[in-house]
Amino acid sequence: MNDIGTVLLVAQGALTLALKVSMPVLAVGMLAGILIGIFQTVTQLQDSTLSFVPKLLATLASLAVFGPWMLHTLVKYSTELLQQIPRAAG
Repeated sequence: MNDIGTVLLVAQGALTLALKVSMPVLAVGMLAGILIGIFQTVTQLQDSTLSFVPKLLATLASLAVFGPWMLHTLVKYSTELLQQIPRAAG
């Protein structure tokens, strides 16, 4: 089973997993950006640090919350992928 279909299937799985794992952190960062943008528009404050620091803190907080799940998911996928090597080679 060393054909192009297997390679494409593994690549598709890896890209899907990357999207799945990164989505919570990106969503929190985007939500923080939208809320900060609305706050800046309402208050007419246009300070760059006002938008950067809260987004950074929100992203770090989401990494702290979702980090264990992300690590578990990546380790599980890597383990399954490494276990498939003998079957693919043989």
